[in-house]
Amino acid sequence: MGLDNRDYLRDESRRYSGGFSGGGTFASESPMCNRLLIVTIIVFVLQMLLTRPWTNEELLGMRLNLIAEFQQNQDAVKVDQLERLPFRPQDYGLAPQQALMEDWFRLEQGKVLSGQVWRLLTCCFLHSRIDLFHIVFNMMFLWFFGRPIESLYGPKEFLCFYLVAALAASVSYLGLNLVTGSMAPMIGASGAILGILALFALHFPKQIIYVMLVIPVEARWVVLGITAFDLFPVINALFGHGNSDGVAHAAHLGGLAFGYAYGSKRWKLYPMVSTIEIWWKAKRRGLKVVRPSIPEKNSPKSQKLTDQMDAILLKISQHGESSLTSAERKTLEKASRELRNRRT
Repeated sequence: MGLDNRDYLRDESRRYSGGFSGGGTFASESPMCNRLLIVTIIVFVLQMLLTRPWTNEELLGMRLNLIAEFQQNQDAVKVDQLERLPFRPQDYGLAPQQALMEDWFRLEQGKVLSGQVWRLLTCCFLHSRIDLFHIVFNMMFLWFFGRPIESLYGPKEFLCFYLVAALAASVSYLGLNLVTGSMAPMIGASGAILGILALFALHFPKQIIYVMLVIPVEARWVVLGITAFDLFPVINALFGHGNSDGVAHAAHLGGLAFGYAYGSKRWKLYPMVSTIEIWWKAKRRGLKVVRPSIPEKNSPKSQKLTDQMDAILLKISQHGESSLTSAERKTLEKASRELRNRRT
C-alpha cells in the first residue's frame, strides 16, 4: 500500500487528536469495526431469544460424547453418573435449550460438506450463550486492535480482511476435524480476531499490550505466545490424544497464519472484490471491461517511509502530536512532500 493510498495523509488534521484506548479518533474513523460489533451483538441477542428444546437424538448424542470424553480422561465417577442418572445438559456446562441461530449458522462438518458452505463464515458471528466472556473478550479485542488496523487499511479492505480471516479459521478447523475424525461444531470470532492481532503485531511489533490488564508485553511476543499455546493442542489432536478443553485451537492458528501472510506479503483483497463486482455488472449489461494499467510497485525506500508513517501515526493517536521527536517530525514532513510531488 503506497503513501498516496493512506487515509491519514489525505486529512492529517483529523488524525492528530484522540486516543488509542478510548473513543476519540479511531472510534470516529472505524465505521466498519463499529458495524461488526453491532452485528455480532445483535446476533448474540437473537441466539438468546430464539431457542427450542433439545431433541431426544441430540440429548443422546451429547451424552455419548461426554461419556467418551470422560473415559478418555479416566474420570470413572462422571462416566458412572452419566450412565445412571437422568441427563440434563445444564449440569455439564451446556445450554438447557438449543439456539435456532446455531441450528442455522454454526460450523458443522457434515452440513458444510453437504453444501451449506455459508456456515464457514456465519459461525464467526455466533458466540457461547453459557460463557459470556467468549463474546466479551472477542469484542474487546476487535475494538482495541481492529480500529487501528481499519484506520490503516480503510473500512472496505478491513471488512474483506476480517471475513477472509474468519474463512481461513473455519477451513483450518474443518481440516483438522477431517484428519482427526472429530465432528464437534464450532462458533466464535476468535480466529478472525487473532488474524487482526497478528496483523497489528506486524505493523506495531513493539506496542505494549497489558496481558490480564496487568503484565506489559510487546505485541510480537503476545502473538508468539498465543501461537505456541494453540499449537500444542493441535499437535496432540493430530497424534490422537484428542482435545477436551472446548477451544477451537486450529481455528486460532488459521486466523493467525492468515493475518501474518496478509501483512508480510502485503496482500490487498478489496481491489479483487471490486474488480469482480465491476466485471459482473458489465457482463450483465453486455459491456466490455478494459483492464487499467497496473501501477508500479513501491520502491524499497518508499515502502520503508510508509512503514515508518504507520508507527508515527499510532504514536500521534495515542499520545498526541507533541510527543513526536524531531526525527519523527522530519519523517512526517518528508512523507507529505512525497505525496504532494506524486499528485502534481
